[in-house]
Amino acid sequence: MSSRAGRVPNEAAAGIFSFCRRSPRLDLSLPSQQKFYAISQQQSWRFTWQVRVTEHLSNDGMLAPWAYTSEELFHLETEGLFRRQWMLAGHLSDLPDPGDYLTFDVAGERAVVVRSDTGELRAFHNVCRHRGSRVVPAKQGHCGHVMRCPFHGWTYHLDGRLKSVPHPKGFPGFEKEQHGLVPIALETWHGLIFLRFEGSGPAVSEKLAAISDQVAPYRLADMVPWGREYEEVVGYNWKFFHDIDNEGYHVPAAHPALQELYGRTYQDRLIGDIPISSGVVDDYPARSWSVARYKSLLPQQAHLPEKNRRLWLYFGVFPNAVIYFYPEKAGFYMSLPAGPESTRVVGREYALPGASRDLEVSCYLSARIDRMTYREDHALVNWLQEAARSSVFPMNNLADLEAGVLQFHQQLKSHIPSMSLVKAPAPGSLAQINAKMVTAAD
Repeated sequence: MSSRAGRVPNEAAAGIFSFCRRSPRLDLSLPSQQKFYAISQQQSWRFTWQVRVTEHLSNDGMLAPWAYTSEELFHLETEGLFRRQWMLAGHLSDLPDPGDYLTFDVAGERAVVVRSDTGELRAFHNVCRHRGSRVVPAKQGHCGHVMRCPFHGWTYHLDGRLKSVPHPKGFPGFEKEQHGLVPIALETWHGLIFLRFEGSGPAVSEKLAAISDQVAPYRLADMVPWGREYEEVVGYNWKFFHDIDNEGYHVPAAHPALQELYGRTYQDRLIGDIPISSGVVDDYPARSWSVARYKSLLPQQAHLPEKNRRLWLYFGVFPNAVIYFYPEKAGFYMSLPAGPESTRVVGREYALPGASRDLEVSCYLSARIDRMTYREDHALVNWLQEAARSSVFPMNNLADLEAGVLQFHQQLKSHIPSMSLVKAPAPGSLAQINAKMVTAAD
């Protein structure tokens, strides 16, 4: 992972994130089966990749280009990933008071997270039980002691119970108890809010347990919003967004400012299946104005361990999010697929209250660095999307520094096995093929 940016035009008003944080040197050797192709080998890292290809049918390597343009696969991802995996929706400080709410839309679902009168966080489908309108229309706000649907005025308590309906006599035999808002699973982890629309599985605390001790010193739960939320719709597949993010091989060539910031100490590793990337801000002179000023002004954060006081640290959260920590702030960004070649990119940043002027300036400068990186990456990702429709899209041509791309693709295939197909299946057949592959794997 590298610093992924793309904030609002007013850089002083909001933090910025960027793409490319990982340059993994990981042992991802695959079982010896059938026909093998060695992708790369670097003796100093004792690193060898081998990829099995079964006569154009399945592929243990990179995703084929059809996986970035398929409407049918987009629907499988919606159902098999984005409705069933934990989605990062916000932070406790985004709704500090009773009646505050935050909405979150993904995979055709609409959620509202609200703080109740007792201070508890609750999550519901943002779907009125009368005709399906949004119960709260804004992205974020305050609704007082009730949520009132703007369509017909059905009113709900903050715990989701239906409070009242206009003209109740018009609904013979109507029972309010049967028409409360539909709840959604919600968990918090170090102040971050996660939602899951369907399915079951490990809790967030279990899924991210391996990195909890590394996150704890930053006091993420005590932070408050810094700047405004960023949201942009981009014209490429959500997986390409993370393919760029999952390797740092391109950083020296594509991101000179980022290379000046921490390129000499950049490293990647895995804890379980969680990718971790880090780089220490060095003291070398920098040609970039923002990098040079950031290096010279960054104050020491007494609450952080010494080793973290100039560290930029990133954690990947499968399938679609990255949580990052700089000495002066923290944040997250994510991809939310809007179509096979359309993605909503969303990000928020947070900082501890009472920051000094030097700390505020550091937040601003790191935002500028991230913004530069985003501008550089944006063209690269668009070119990848263009290439997906080319007849000569390259596959399984990765260097050891791009191991994170393969690791990400293998995670995807473990959830949607049809992603291993080299050739796009016949129109209308993908769901059936995937179901058979799931059954065969079980």
